[in-house]
Amino acid sequence: MLSDESLRRDGLSRPPAAGGPATAPHARPVWPLALTAALVAALIAVPAFAGSPHWLGRLSQVVTGSPLRPEHAVVLALALALVARGALLRRRAAWYGLVTLALLGLLAVVSGDDPPWRLPLLAAALGGLWLERGRFPVRPHPERVRTAVKTGALLLAATTLLSLVLGGVSVRSVGDVASGLGATGAPMDGASWLPGVLGLAGAAGLLVLVITLLAPDPAPPPGDEAERARVASLVLHPGSDTLAPFALRRDKAYVFSADGRAAIGYRVLFGMAVAGGDPVGDPASHADAVRAFLAMCRTTGWRPAVLGASGALLPAWGPCRSIGFGDEVVIRPAEFTLSGRKMRNVRQAVKRTENFGVSSEILPERELTPALRDKLLDVASHSLGGAAERGFSMNLDELLTGYHPGAIVAIAYGDDKEPIAFQRYVTAGEGISLDAMRRDPGGPNGVNERLIVEMVDYAAERGHGVVSLNFAAFRELLDSDERGLLEKAGYRALHLLDPWIAVESLYLFDKKFRPSYKPRSVVFRSWFDIAWLAAALLTLEFGRTRPAQRAAGPVTEPVHHLGRS
Repeated sequence: MLSDESLRRDGLSRPPAAGGPATAPHARPVWPLALTAALVAALIAVPAFAGSPHWLGRLSQVVTGSPLRPEHAVVLALALALVARGALLRRRAAWYGLVTLALLGLLAVVSGDDPPWRLPLLAAALGGLWLERGRFPVRPHPERVRTAVKTGALLLAATTLLSLVLGGVSVRSVGDVASGLGATGAPMDGASWLPGVLGLAGAAGLLVLVITLLAPDPAPPPGDEAERARVASLVLHPGSDTLAPFALRRDKAYVFSADGRAAIGYRVLFGMAVAGGDPVGDPASHADAVRAFLAMCRTTGWRPAVLGASGALLPAWGPCRSIGFGDEVVIRPAEFTLSGRKMRNVRQAVKRTENFGVSSEILPERELTPALRDKLLDVASHSLGGAAERGFSMNLDELLTGYHPGAIVAIAYGDDKEPIAFQRYVTAGEGISLDAMRRDPGGPNGVNERLIVEMVDYAAERGHGVVSLNFAAFRELLDSDERGLLEKAGYRALHLLDPWIAVESLYLFDKKFRPSYKPRSVVFRSWFDIAWLAAALLTLEFGRTRPAQRAAGPVTEPVHHLGRS
């Protein structure tokens, strides 16, 4: 029997008990509760605004009971606004916060500080919150709770020490410190500034505690070697997508379908859980893997997103939104030919390398000798100008380190028999995908075209149905002859930024091969996530990957990775 913790880690949940409600509590909308909390926060903030109508002030006291000082009203309103947002995101800590406010109100009524007519109102609110507790499945992560406890303890110690050491007053007890934070704001003897400082510290501490407890879970550690070996076996499934091999990056964590026959590799950044491409493994289990991924995001508070989803699987993401942002460039070896006028540029490029005495070979990465591997890494370093390897959705890591021994390397040699360029490919279901394309800047032009042509021939000989090349971002914009005002501005921006992002130049390079295009989309939960989504995607695609290291052993045995003999 799986434990609750293991189910949580795998993004699953236990089925409802027999006779239970047909609709899970977390499936019911929470916006009415969030809206109510936001309205209450707005009413609490009323005393902070001078010249508010008298009737609005009386309405404010319906929720506060007693009049509040303006500074206290601002702090409580901000805290409750954060709680309202947390309620919208189904955070259990937000539910705790609302219950705590209701209990404090009841305590104030019982103690005589608030009018007794508020008792039935608060009791009804408390009862309603208790009945709706199932709508808030996102529990605070233990690390967040520990941080909040430490922050609270540090704040209490700091304010106490401040009043004892710096206040210049005779403080007989911690109760005297608390009196300095009272609603009257009366100055303590000998330190008129102390109540204000303590109040400011208390306000900041309260907001920090609320933000900490409402934060999503921290990013998980990458998958361990056992999980990665499972994923490596799923990558080999004939139904896996051409982006499937990139799930084996060492910085990705994994969530598996209930039957274990499909998995999604993802990374968490800025609260966004970003999956790279479609699930890997059996297509019959892809939808279940998507459900497991979304369930995991619900229980951790992460915002789900996908970079590079195929159109065929978009319906599986349900109410999530999607934006097409480009196309994967694919060549079908059975249909590829160098004949014809349209392929003249490619033929000339290949012929040019032959005239320069360039030779080539294709071999498994596991067969590279240490000396050759070092020379190829030098080529990679020169090709990037010393910059770090980057990428996420269509890039693998551990370039030529031996960690991914199922990779195939196409190498070009100059007339002196020294390597001048190489390309690394990885198998994906019935196809192979380009991972890295590196060329020494001093080498002759045309070597990349030649290596691609030879890899297409290699794939055709071994029965691979597809060779996936690069990604053509914003292809329709770049390929359009008629552009409106916004399209012209977008095209101009891509053209100016091309020296750094190489979107246009890469598209023009791929276009020479007359390829097919497979649309890819970004999937995300809500338009409210768009800023965090953009920050996460840009960081993932253009941030540094982990440094290359010699691997102690392969991800999995490379059986069936290369040939189909």
